[in-house]
Amino acid sequence: MSARESDLLPLLLGSFCIIFQLVLMRWVFWNYPLHHGRGFFLGVKVAPSFYEGAGAQWLRRYRTLLLAVHAIMVFVFIALVASHRWNDMPIIALVIVGLLSAMFGGFTLWTRRSLGTAPTKLSSVAIPFETRRFRDYVSWRLEGLLVLLLTGCWLLLFFQGDVRLQWAWPVLITYAVMGLLPAKIIIVHHRHPLPPEKREEHHRWQEAGRRYWLTLTELMRWFFVVRLAGYSVEHGFPATKMMVWLHWLFFSVYIAIFLVMLVVLIQGSRRLVALGRDLHPIGSWSGPFGPATLLLPGWLMWSVVYVGGLLLLGFILS
Repeated sequence: MSARESDLLPLLLGSFCIIFQLVLMRWVFWNYPLHHGRGFFLGVKVAPSFYEGAGAQWLRRYRTLLLAVHAIMVFVFIALVASHRWNDMPIIALVIVGLLSAMFGGFTLWTRRSLGTAPTKLSSVAIPFETRRFRDYVSWRLEGLLVLLLTGCWLLLFFQGDVRLQWAWPVLITYAVMGLLPAKIIIVHHRHPLPPEKREEHHRWQEAGRRYWLTLTELMRWFFVVRLAGYSVEHGFPATKMMVWLHWLFFSVYIAIFLVMLVVLIQGSRRLVALGRDLHPIGSWSGPFGPATLLLPGWLMWSVVYVGGLLLLGFILS
C-alpha cells in the first residue's frame, strides 16, 4: 500500500467525522429547544411571547455555542492534517462526544438556573411499573463479541505490534468504548414518572427516546471498535500494509456504520419530535414527590468522569 493511499484512508475517515458533526448539529440539535413548541425552552416552560423577546437571545446563544463546538472540530481536523498525524484522525469522534456532552450539560444547567421558572406543579403522576431489564434493550451476545474483539486487538498489538505502534490510540478507544457502557445502563434503568394527561403518549415518547439514544451509543461503540481492529491488523501483521483491498474493506465497514448512524440520527430525531410535539418535556413539570429532572440521575457524574478521563488520557498520552 502506497504512502498516498495510507494517508487517504484516515483523512477520509476524519472528513466523515466532520460531516457527522454537521448532520448532528443541523438535524438533531439546531432546533432542539423548540422540539416541544414555542412554549418551552430546553424543558423550561416559558411565556408565549418568550421568543419575541429574551428568548431570541437565548436561542442565539445556544446556536452560537453549537457553531463554536463545530468550529473546534474543524480546527482539530486541520491541526491533524497539518501535522500529518493521519492515524489520530478518528480521535475527532471522541472529541465530538466529549464536547457535546459538556456543552449540553453545562448549557442546560445554566439555562434552568438563569431563567428560574418553577416547573408546573401537578397534583398526581402516573408511575410505570413494567419490568425493565437490561437484556431487553442490550444484546449480551453483541456485548461479549465487542469485548472479545477488544481483547483480540490488545493481544495482537501486545505480542506482535511493530515499531510504529502508538499506544495512545488503543488506550483512548478502549476507554471510549467501555466508558459508554455505564451510559447505556443509566439510560436503560432510569424510570420517569408520567403526567396524568396523555400518559400513554408520554410513555411512548420516553420509550422511543430511550431506544434512540441506546442505538446511537451502540453504533458509536462499534465504529470505534472497527477502527481499532483495522489499526491492530495493520500494526500486528506488517505484511497487510501492502494489501490495499484489506484497508478498503475496513474503510467500507466504517462508512457502512457511519451511514447507518446518519439514518438513525435523522429518522429517529424526526420521530421523536413528532411524538413529543404536544407533550410536556421532562423538567417542565413537578409531581407530588418532586420535579421530573431533565438530566438522568447519575448522568452528570458520568459525563464529568467520562469527559475528564478522555481529556486526561489525551494529555498523558500525547
